[in-house]
Amino acid sequence: MGADPDLYELNLFYLHKARDMALKGKSLSASLTMGMPQDAVNRLPELPLEKLRMLAGSGMLCFSSRLSEKFWRELLHAEMDEDLLRARVLLMIAGGEGGPYGDDDGTA
Repeated sequence: MGADPDLYELNLFYLHKARDMALKGKSLSASLTMGMPQDAVNRLPELPLEKLRMLAGSGMLCFSSRLSEKFWRELLHAEMDEDLLRARVLLMIAGGEGGPYGDDDGTA
């Protein structure tokens, strides 16, 4: 394999979870919760498991954070309970803050 074993396991779990959701007819939910483009989710069920494992072992993380710099600053400096944190994440992911890289005014 050659890749970091922890990175491999993270990728494999992520890809298997998204694939499982798609196989259960929850591809739209998989796209939203896993942060994958709908096209990618739709392709996962037809991807042979061996290729899924090869992708997981690519040595690169197969997914990335959708959290903006503004969100990270707010998380660090503002008091938030679990409910507020969940609401802020959902709002940001739903596009309420200009996407994952939106950081217009530099304020938290």
